[in-house]
Amino acid sequence: MSADAGRVEIRRVESGRELLEFIKFPWEVYRGNKNWVPPLIKEQKVFFSAQNPFFQHAEAEYYLACRGGKTCGRISMSIDYNYNTFHEEKTGCFGFFEAFNDFEVASRLLDTVRDRLKQKGMELMRGPFNFTTNHECGLLVEGFDTDPLMLTTYNPPYYVEMIEQYGLKKARDLLSYHITDLEVDVSFVRKLAQKATENHVVARRVNLRDVQNEMERVKEIYNNAWSKNWGFVPLTEAEIEDIANHMKDLVIEDLTYIGELEGKPIGFLMFLPDYNVVAKKMNGKMGPIQMLQFLWYKTRIKKGRLFMLGVHRDYQKTGVAAAMVAKAYDQAIARGFKSAEFSWILEDNTPVITICEMIGAKVYKVHRIYEMFLSG
Repeated sequence: MSADAGRVEIRRVESGRELLEFIKFPWEVYRGNKNWVPPLIKEQKVFFSAQNPFFQHAEAEYYLACRGGKTCGRISMSIDYNYNTFHEEKTGCFGFFEAFNDFEVASRLLDTVRDRLKQKGMELMRGPFNFTTNHECGLLVEGFDTDPLMLTTYNPPYYVEMIEQYGLKKARDLLSYHITDLEVDVSFVRKLAQKATENHVVARRVNLRDVQNEMERVKEIYNNAWSKNWGFVPLTEAEIEDIANHMKDLVIEDLTYIGELEGKPIGFLMFLPDYNVVAKKMNGKMGPIQMLQFLWYKTRIKKGRLFMLGVHRDYQKTGVAAAMVAKAYDQAIARGFKSAEFSWILEDNTPVITICEMIGAKVYKVHRIYEMFLSG
């Protein structure tokens, strides 16, 4: 065997064929893994293309690791200039990290991103981000024995050892709370919701027939309510439109609410069925058979994810959150939902954590964002 056969080579993705190889590589890593949920290949192609409005204010590069002519890892490098402007930082990210259990491969991939970020004048490397907190993010460090819910990440346990051996340190933990039986006592929520009603707060269903205007209202709430959160990235007009186009067939009006005070939007809640139940069966494909599977299972999913819950910072004591939660809870029960995940929640978000624990939810997964300062 030649010396070259054992050498790890890193090559940048330059062609459509190489991008498809980058997209499909996870099928090799997770072969036989019962918990992994394959992404939809068609959606991934669009996500990595210029059609993604993220690239109007960001850049990214993709790399494959090869040994002996076979792909053995992948990673992305990205810089979000909107993030850096908003936070007055020089931060770049790694993401879409996948590799076999081989520290040399992981190290070479991370070296590549680190070096590129330094060349571009960045001072800090964080990740994994696919590409920001507005997308999937975090390395799973606890809770490997259950499937990931929609728009959350999954990875093998050995990733944690490789990332930490490389020298990356914890930046923040993102918590996922779970409740196995939604039939719980929510009387305290109802009391708060009643008080909100007395104060002229209304929780109304989102109107999908007016989706563009509704998303504009959501953008205003989001860019205010989340603006003080760690890792926040403001959404642009183009990103809001893109989210609306992608989510309009997934959102259920009865489970999505805008809170208003005298007609002013001040809060937003979105509870989603766990469409990963269907995606797992589709195995990355979106043909006619898979679409029939999606339509068949869409209304039969009995577990969900509280995906978004935010309140304008000037109205956080109005009880609007409770008003929206009470409405969504009643509809979830009426639709036969049995369990729910509340995620992700920053480890220092005490108010939301307190609510989760009051209804009996428990932390069952932890995702971690890592960072490394770049010197020299």
